[in-house]
Amino acid sequence: MATRFQPRLLAAAIVPVALAGVVLHLTTAHADDRPAARPAAPTTAQSLVIGSEDGGQPKDMEGFLTAVTKDVDRYWTKQFKDSNLPEPRVSYRWIPAGQTAASACGAGSADLGDSAAAYCPGDDTIYISEKFATDIFDGSLDSSLPGSSQGYGGTRGDFSVAYIVAHEYGHEVQNELGMDQQGLPTMSLELQADCYAGNWAKNADDEHRLEQGDLDEALNSALAVGDFDTTQPGHHGTPEQRREAFTTGFESGDPTTCNQYLQS
Repeated sequence: MATRFQPRLLAAAIVPVALAGVVLHLTTAHADDRPAARPAAPTTAQSLVIGSEDGGQPKDMEGFLTAVTKDVDRYWTKQFKDSNLPEPRVSYRWIPAGQTAASACGAGSADLGDSAAAYCPGDDTIYISEKFATDIFDGSLDSSLPGSSQGYGGTRGDFSVAYIVAHEYGHEVQNELGMDQQGLPTMSLELQADCYAGNWAKNADDEHRLEQGDLDEALNSALAVGDFDTTQPGHHGTPEQRREAFTTGFESGDPTTCNQYLQS
């Protein structure tokens, strides 16, 4: 049965997460494939199947980020269509290591850099640093992430990166639904975005495109990025809350179940 969700469930202005990065490419999730770009660090041990198994898989981080974004976009395009809503449109910029780029969410001259992983509603763009994604892939960031630095989870593998992409696209979904987020805690939006990421992962699993260990990578990553600043307005959710939100989305496969995180 097609899942239907109401436009009233979301907020519009989303606070970017983990800002810092550069922009080289700008396009939409539905744009034609871009010409071949520079070589990048290969994503070895990839297990998530993007597209068809015999259609060729991404060979570098730039290609992987693009492929996952388009894969997540296909899922949400169908959800919006089934709910009689206009298809979502979003731009994305992958930031090469060592470079920076301005965004509508930057504060003055504070460009995005090597730690960027954010959705900016001001220019409707997902920003992810290729270095950040690579460091998530190989676990290099575990000592600096709020959860994993305290022994909660850890990041490693292709599905850790896919979780980050799907989470940021979740903020795009919130923006597409066009609701005012005034008075809504940041944590509510962050947990809903985690839940939305779980919805997409469930769809990929239903299509038999996940392998053993992929789900664990996402759950461990959700734990790793959880934080403990419960008294701060920008609190994103504890490790356990973020894992639970992703699990809720995955187990239900239904975006309407993610509305519960907006109830404050």
